Amino acid sequence: MIGEEQPQVAATHRSRPWWRRPRLGIGVLLVAGSVAVGTWAVRSAAAGEPAWVAVRDLAPGAAVSAQDLREVTLRWDGASGTYLAPADLTADSVVTSFVGEGELVPTSALGTTGDVAGRPMAVAVPVGGSPRPGSLVDLWFVPSAGSLESAEAVAADVEVLEITAASGVLGSSSGQVATVLVPEESVADVLGAQARRGEVTLVEHPGG
Repeated sequence: MIGEEQPQVAATHRSRPWWRRPRLGIGVLLVAGSVAVGTWAVRSAAAGEPAWVAVRDLAPGAAVSAQDLREVTLRWDGASGTYLAPADLTADSVVTSFVGEGELVPTSALGTTGDVAGRPMAVAVPVGGSPRPGSLVDLWFVPSAGSLESAEAVAADVEVLEITAASGVLGSSSGQVATVLVPEESVADVLGAQARRGEVTLVEHPGG
């Protein structure tokens, strides 16, 4: 009827579902992402592969034990089997190829005495020479009464094991002596040259 007061209907506000709220949706995604990253990190840590790192230079032919190594965990695919694991070390393990201090020890660098391809021998380091353990050098014989033109090649691509001070038995003009791993097929040539009047010395490869 005219003049009667019409009932008022209260306005209602329908809230949007949470998935339609941008800020709330972003927050949920961030939380979910954090949880996923945390889970991945835990699984990655658990899946790491143990390996050995050398705490000093390891020369071929030298016996190796846990005191020469430090255990680390590798966290990348393909590491398994490539580097020496703690379980691979045995009581008769020896180094078969040079491993520098701080380097991961490859599985191929360990074996037995019979696997060492060569014999350690000492040769003079020439004045100005700076060979490093692990580098390759050539061995030459220089006659004491001859000139450089009369020098003879004795062995090629010989691995340097260590550098020490020269003693009275094996003199060196530089005051240093290198222990090198001479291949078996060249041992007789080196011994023969050392028995002659002159000096067996090393020549470094360009770039070390």
